[in-house]
Amino acid sequence: MAYKIKKDPVKKIPKFQFAFWIIVRISMLICAAYSFVQGDLVMGFESVFCFIFTHLWDMFQVFGNGSFIEEVPPLSQTMLNIIIFVGIVIGSYLGLFDRLWWFDNMMHILSGVVCAVFGYDFACIIQRKKGQCAATLAAIFSLMFALSIAVGWEFYEFLMDTLHGTNLQLSKAGEETAMFDLSKYNNEFGYLGLVDTMTDMMMNAIGGIAGMIFMIILRNRKKKKK
Repeated sequence: MAYKIKKDPVKKIPKFQFAFWIIVRISMLICAAYSFVQGDLVMGFESVFCFIFTHLWDMFQVFGNGSFIEEVPPLSQTMLNIIIFVGIVIGSYLGLFDRLWWFDNMMHILSGVVCAVFGYDFACIIQRKKGQCAATLAAIFSLMFALSIAVGWEFYEFLMDTLHGTNLQLSKAGEETAMFDLSKYNNEFGYLGLVDTMTDMMMNAIGGIAGMIFMIILRNRKKKKK
């Protein structure tokens, strides 16, 4: 079968969700422009990458070429856009990551939930030609998918800290660590960084478990209704 690039089927997207997508995309462009003007290259490029991620569903549809990837529902993109908007606009640009100690943990839990929800449906889509995917398999896949995304994010933070001199993992002195009582972390920034990284991973795991349980209950209810 010849490879075909389709037009973006935007009519498939519920109007309310599509309006939200547009708001998030415009917000990312504004954030990127503001950051570059201010000389903050890290947040500028992060906003650009997030702008690209707000188009994942569109890219799946346009370049899917009839594969299973085209069956990913628009709701998955909407949930991803919620994380992007809350994390970038509210968390980073409005400073809630610095003002509220629990905001970062909340974001990791939320991302774990969203990734698990996406992973559950994704497993079912991948298995569609072989019959109905077992709930146990979909649940395990959803949890592993959430944890994999968490690992990928920590890779990103480590690389940014190493290559660009940021302090995303709180492993060195700086404005980001000013709110912490270092005496609680053996007076070591390295130990503080380890606690931060492992706490992020555990919050993602908690969110992943919650999302997995939610999908098991949701899909079982739909089966009973049928």
